Amino acid sequence: MMKKKLSTILLALTTFSLLVGACKNALLEDPNSFVTPGQFFNNENQCIAALNGCYIPLTSIFNSGLMLTNEATTDLAYLNSSYIDTKFEISPANPGMGQSLWTQSYKGIMFCNAAIEGIEKSPVDEVRKKALVAEGVTLRAMYYYVLTSTFGDVPFYTENVSTLEILQKVTRLGRTSAVQIRKTLVEELQGYAAALPAKRTSDVIDNRVSGSVAYLLIAKMAMWNKDYPTALTALKEIQKVYGQLIQYPYIDTYFRNKNTPESIFEVQFTWSAAGLKKTSSVACYFTPAKSGSTDTYDGISIPELGTKANPFASITPSAYFMSLYELDDPRRNIILGYTYEDKWFKRPQSANGTGKPWMGAKFWCPGMDNVADGNNQKVFRYADALLLMAECANETEDFSLALASINEVKGRASVDYKLTTHPGKAEFFEEIKKERARELMGEYTRKWDLVRWGIFYDAVKATTATEFVDINNNLRRYHEYYPISDSEVMRSSGNLSNPAYTGQ
Repeated sequence: MMKKKLSTILLALTTFSLLVGACKNALLEDPNSFVTPGQFFNNENQCIAALNGCYIPLTSIFNSGLMLTNEATTDLAYLNSSYIDTKFEISPANPGMGQSLWTQSYKGIMFCNAAIEGIEKSPVDEVRKKALVAEGVTLRAMYYYVLTSTFGDVPFYTENVSTLEILQKVTRLGRTSAVQIRKTLVEELQGYAAALPAKRTSDVIDNRVSGSVAYLLIAKMAMWNKDYPTALTALKEIQKVYGQLIQYPYIDTYFRNKNTPESIFEVQFTWSAAGLKKTSSVACYFTPAKSGSTDTYDGISIPELGTKANPFASITPSAYFMSLYELDDPRRNIILGYTYEDKWFKRPQSANGTGKPWMGAKFWCPGMDNVADGNNQKVFRYADALLLMAECANETEDFSLALASINEVKGRASVDYKLTTHPGKAEFFEEIKKERARELMGEYTRKWDLVRWGIFYDAVKATTATEFVDINNNLRRYHEYYPISDSEVMRSSGNLSNPAYTGQ
């Protein structure tokens, strides 16, 4: 019975890349044909079809669950709701969004492993083959980046699950050090990044991964490992492609504006009244409260948002986050919604003008249909790369580069915000923390930043925990990482565990 069950699972795991035919839109889930293993990986189009499938789980990862976890359980914002994730009531028995993220990330890794092996054995020209493998390697690194950032140490494997023996081995893996996983992936990416297009991602056909995606993953994982020289080298490769930040208008940061030139990686979503739908519900948590079947949002008519939207309880910015912006910072009313077309929402005017703003238009979705929005999710932007460069340069004491890098981001907002001198290593690091908050809110990075810096518990305890009683009561130091679900622990025959959560 067990052998039959394993055979069924194995068939499901290993045939994915064989089920994906040529898609009209290369990154959307739309299989048109079915093939047998003997027919597949025989030409470049079939290799690309397999890679197309490697993107699909991303839409189930960079979605509302991860958004709430990475942005609404931090020092910048909270969500007053019954979700166990935002109340820090997660546990191995009730892992919240962690279960789906785990499943979808390992699904992506499985797809990538199968695609990489198939491409490596294909008769495609060797130069083109390396570029195709590089795409699979980069996507696999993305999934492991998400896993290690969320769970810390996780199972690590790169084999294609093509036999029962491999399947049994994989299902019994324990945790591998996140530091070692990142080190391995960085070394692998260093060997493949140059094979990817040295272009802005918006200039790559179908917005597939560019070399800059690989280099940014190198930088982010190296920085988790405190290998700042390696990160800095990778970030300089991105700078060669993207140039000066000032050339990219700030409106490019709006989620509704898809695949803009500043973007390095966006997860692709689409909505059509009569066609293919791949939507998220992220905008629901960033939209002001709505009055019935109207286009009135907290007292203001907003025709662009329409009458069909059905927003949820909104993410609430913390007093600390609100304090980070100068009143004339152009980002302020884009990320924090005080007004719309110079008309004030009701909530910010409450309590004698001290009420909380809504989250701003950066995150809204025009024409949202009930809870479904078709915005892309911004994951990596060039401003993020520049702020990472500033951080690395500060750590390696290249203070001139550190100052120049942060000033590109500050200067796009206002030339008046530029730092005239480097204030000192510790002081500059504090400014980086604030500038990353001002610039990158909502781009899936804040919690991971706080954990990477080793300040998650203390930062949240000093800010949102003072405003939201459930965070204050429930937050523990071990919440910097998610627990692995009990079901996964059992499936591994006990090789996985959650010592931080169980006290073992």
